[in-house]
Amino acid sequence: MSERKHSRWPLVGLVVAVVAVVTLALTGAAKHVPGLEFIPSGHWVANSDLGLVVRVDGATKKPDTQVSIPGLTPGSQVVQDESRGYVVGEDDVTIFGKSTLSVEATVPTPVKGERPVPVQTAGGAYLVFRQSGKIARLGLEAPQVFSADGPVGPPVATSDGTVWVHRTDSGAICKAERGATSLSCPATAPAGHSGALTVSGDRVVFVDTTADTMSVVEQNGFGPPAKLGVDAPANARIAPADAAGKVVVLDPSGNRMHLVEARVDEKGALAEQRPPARTVPLPAGDYDGPSVSGESVVLLDHKSSSVRTYDNQGRQKHSTPIPPEKGKPELVRGEDARVYVDGAEGKHVVVVDKDGSVQPVPVVGAKPDEPRQPVPPPVAPTSDQPATRPPETPVAPPNTVRPVPPPARTNQAQPPPRTPVPPPAQTPPPIPVTPPGMPQNLAIAITTQQVDATVTWAAAPANGAPVTAYHISWQSQGGRSGATTVGGTVFSHVIKGIWQGTDHPFTVTVVAQNSAGRGTPATASHAPPQRVKKINLTKGPLAPECDRSDCYWMHIVMTGFAPNTRYTVTPHSTSPTYENGGHGITTDEQGYAEFNAFYYNVAGDTVWVTTGGVESNRLEWTE
Repeated sequence: MSERKHSRWPLVGLVVAVVAVVTLALTGAAKHVPGLEFIPSGHWVANSDLGLVVRVDGATKKPDTQVSIPGLTPGSQVVQDESRGYVVGEDDVTIFGKSTLSVEATVPTPVKGERPVPVQTAGGAYLVFRQSGKIARLGLEAPQVFSADGPVGPPVATSDGTVWVHRTDSGAICKAERGATSLSCPATAPAGHSGALTVSGDRVVFVDTTADTMSVVEQNGFGPPAKLGVDAPANARIAPADAAGKVVVLDPSGNRMHLVEARVDEKGALAEQRPPARTVPLPAGDYDGPSVSGESVVLLDHKSSSVRTYDNQGRQKHSTPIPPEKGKPELVRGEDARVYVDGAEGKHVVVVDKDGSVQPVPVVGAKPDEPRQPVPPPVAPTSDQPATRPPETPVAPPNTVRPVPPPARTNQAQPPPRTPVPPPAQTPPPIPVTPPGMPQNLAIAITTQQVDATVTWAAAPANGAPVTAYHISWQSQGGRSGATTVGGTVFSHVIKGIWQGTDHPFTVTVVAQNSAGRGTPATASHAPPQRVKKINLTKGPLAPECDRSDCYWMHIVMTGFAPNTRYTVTPHSTSPTYENGGHGITTDEQGYAEFNAFYYNVAGDTVWVTTGGVESNRLEWTE
């Protein structure tokens, strides 16, 4: 009987909890119940000027929650697990609750004098100190510290909550599993080989930059190696995760990036038959990364103070400037698989979405009309008083009609009943109007004539006031530029003749404006349409200049050549005695030319023409 009673209690508790939660949700009281509601992950940023850590929602690109941290120092990092956030300073770690939004404890920093790499996984919040080889799992108590006994490379994590590191001196591949109390090292790279870890298909892969191979890390060693297909230098940097099956290898000294196919088959091995690696040239820069947001590759260029994103085929998507702050920004991959670029002072964070779009967000704290206050705890009991909660306002049961007694009989006139005067409505403080956010999804499309460009974008976040205008400007590397302004409800513009007479790429900038001023600009670049040079040769009309009646011109059509350019076209023949110095022609603004030249009269010979390294079709001459 007792066994039956005990087995029913969890079900009864669950039913009571569900009913309570539903009731609270319907009455609006379920917002702030400690222990039941936790703030979604998002991305937390420490702003020492405000004395706050602020959560930026990666989906809405807005700050929405804040926690006051006493003594917050500049450069503090924030990492989180399911229920708590950890503010990591030079000397201590401040722990706050994500349900209470208040400080719960302070513990010493696990390793002094070394800035850690924060890691957020399903297994918890970690700090990886690469130089000393220490890995700290954070919690409400003092951090649990594991030692790899030597320096480690950049950490990676798998979906089961395991954190992996590579010993850069001994080559050991070690892991801290969820809930484990020590490290285990199932594999070791060959002695003297450099490399780094990544994750593809949720399998850990070691990229050996000495042998230019990659291998899946198995339970007891490595799987079969697969060739990278590129020459990766010893200082190559590897993205912590794949971009839709492509391992990203950055060659920082060569200003280029390699995208290597690395899909893992059903048996957990790298597929042998793979397409060749794609090499992407990069502008000269000082790069951090690479990292991956969704299927997009993210690079942080300190030289140009910009974030560059590419798709997994190597096509550039966006290049966006970083708001200026003192110190170097940092590239962080969040638990939501988005990439965030944190300003050194915590005043801005740049959100890189999974489609490669980029949005700078000012860190200004939560809106004043959206407070998040926890429910007060029970009052502590005294020696002669039981614990109590703050008094609650009684609420009449629904659909209950209270009987009203008849009025007392009296001979005197009764004053009319008083109508209760409602208290004055509390007007929330106004939300400050700020300049608009970045226009979304900026894109450039070419016309069928390959001369004009159509620029499109989506609405920018208004930030408290309607967007009244969008300012569009463009600049070609060849010096051609222009600007225009459209209304706040217009989301496209055609740039006429941007490629007319030029082959130079160009950059477009779109910035929104409201009553507070102009906002963060969006930029996009586009190379000119790919020109395919082609020469078509046919037999033309009779040539009156020839002293024979069977002479005909060669008819020549050139397409895809450089516009407004002078070329010398030279004819050729299978006849060993044929000679001709050629004919000069200038292409039009489309790189097109059509003309008659080089009369010919020997049937059976084969003729063709060449210019600019391009050869026409070969034509057998007829009578």
